[in-house]
Amino acid sequence: MKLKYGMNPYQDYAEVIDPQNVLELVNGTPSVINVLDALNAWQLVKEVSVALDKEAAASFKHVTPSGVSVAGEISDREKQAYLIKAELSPLASAYAHARGADRLASFGDFIALSHEVDVPTAKLIKTEVSDGLIAPGFNDKALEILKSKKGGKYVIFKIDENYKPAEVESRDVFGITIKQKRNLLKVTDQLLSKVVTEQREIPASVKADLLLGMITLKYTQSNSICVAQGGRVLGIGSGQQSRILCSGLALSKANVSFQKLQLDYSFMKEYAGLKRTELDQIIEQKRQEVFGSGITLSELENTCLLSDGFFPQPDNIELAHQYGVKYIATPTGSIRDNEIFETANKLGITIIDTGVRLFHH
Repeated sequence: MKLKYGMNPYQDYAEVIDPQNVLELVNGTPSVINVLDALNAWQLVKEVSVALDKEAAASFKHVTPSGVSVAGEISDREKQAYLIKAELSPLASAYAHARGADRLASFGDFIALSHEVDVPTAKLIKTEVSDGLIAPGFNDKALEILKSKKGGKYVIFKIDENYKPAEVESRDVFGITIKQKRNLLKVTDQLLSKVVTEQREIPASVKADLLLGMITLKYTQSNSICVAQGGRVLGIGSGQQSRILCSGLALSKANVSFQKLQLDYSFMKEYAGLKRTELDQIIEQKRQEVFGSGITLSELENTCLLSDGFFPQPDNIELAHQYGVKYIATPTGSIRDNEIFETANKLGITIIDTGVRLFHH
């Protein structure tokens, strides 16, 4: 498959070698980044959907998710925040929540959907600024709608949902080939069985959010932290050398996402007729005006924070507490583990030692 260009437009030769025809280009001319986003995002939504037995969606930018969600109810306030007027199917609700986590970051996203794309989902995607999508199938009307997007240039991939790659994968860097076993870790409840703090009860809904968060980290550029609640990932901090920076990013993004759901959207009446991208900016300006730098995420119940590596300091736990986090899933292994557990006990936070690092590059 010939590509538009490589990582950058001046890298004018790029192609995909796919001897088993796993990835079908249905429409458009993708770049290397489009392909990387598509393949990473597809693995994420497929694994989430299998683990939680629901339709799943991810909004990807630069090989890292901006938001991830499973299907769920969309409240009237969420419809206002997400600029949605039509009724949504379960798959469409998953994408609405995934993009809604950070609509500004999702501008020009690459979408992954776990199930065949239906008309309500296609109509929703048609309204958003997006570069492309990957899914295991499309009904005829939905495909017609998607092909008309971006003047007929919208990138659409269909992937064989039954494909299983070889156990060993390889990549070339600077003319040198690196081989390793693929990350075949199966994220299950078993990884949530080791509670290391005094607070030990984990409701079933929280376990589902923890599984969602762990699978998200499995496909997020390290270091990475995510915040999950209610069947969706609300904030992701990734690609930072310092874990506390990742925690700060994830928590602040989740806080912003939650604040947008607390706004009184009657102010939007005066902006009727503007483009969705302009409305997203206006909503963000209104949020800043109403909430400033305040923290309101603490009002959200059963918020979970997950880490792809151990915490070296208790400062991450203290920061999580400021945002109202009640559950943390992380591998352990720091020389300060006991201090970290003691801090969590004092703050009423449950820590689950997952026992697995989830680095991804």
